[in-house]
Amino acid sequence: MTHPLHLEPEPPIDGGSVPEALPLDMVEVLRARLQRVRNRPKRARTRARILAATAEEIARAGYRALTVERISSRAEIARGTFYLYYAHRSDAAIAVYRLFWAVMRRWRPRQVSRDLAARVRMTNAFYLETYARNDQLLSGQIALASERPDFALVRDQVNHRWARVVARILPANLDEEARMLRARALTGMVDDLLRDIYSAGSPTLAHWRDRPHDLAYHISEIWLGVIARDEQVASRD
Repeated sequence: MTHPLHLEPEPPIDGGSVPEALPLDMVEVLRARLQRVRNRPKRARTRARILAATAEEIARAGYRALTVERISSRAEIARGTFYLYYAHRSDAAIAVYRLFWAVMRRWRPRQVSRDLAARVRMTNAFYLETYARNDQLLSGQIALASERPDFALVRDQVNHRWARVVARILPANLDEEARMLRARALTGMVDDLLRDIYSAGSPTLAHWRDRPHDLAYHISEIWLGVIARDEQVASRD
């Protein structure tokens, strides 16, 4: 089975270089993980099957439709076996999202030697195309957060860590608190836009659904415009 990191990326629309960090498909990542653990103890293999099945079911029908019966059927295990590993469907889903965040941290672009514009475009291309490939899976986070407040808190911490990455590219004349606020605003606006496009199915934005690379390009231009303006203000102070 082809690992998603080895898939050929779409060419960029602005004629630039192809991003080194290719988008992720979490269902494929977890399927590939099944192959890597095939010689591990049975408990590790069964847990991997449950998580792969959970991700596939969320990606197929959404979190609200997720049931232990569907997970068990897809994983080809008895329903009672599921409960030996997880107490509730939400626990399995949380484990999937934790793995997703870990994979994102590991594989996100880190080309620190490139100029700022290239880094912004590369990071946004990776995030937007990964979101597009995992739209149903990621949409499930909203329903899960409403069901599990503890998950909502963890998700907030993950968003805060991602904002720290963005904050590093903001003007140094701002204090850390201001940079973090602006970073959360920038990333929050992107996430709201993506939810409108992929989760809410906004009719006025539907034509962007299959154009994640174009979306990344335009969002990057907005970010770079904000950064350039702040840098100009800083140079006058």
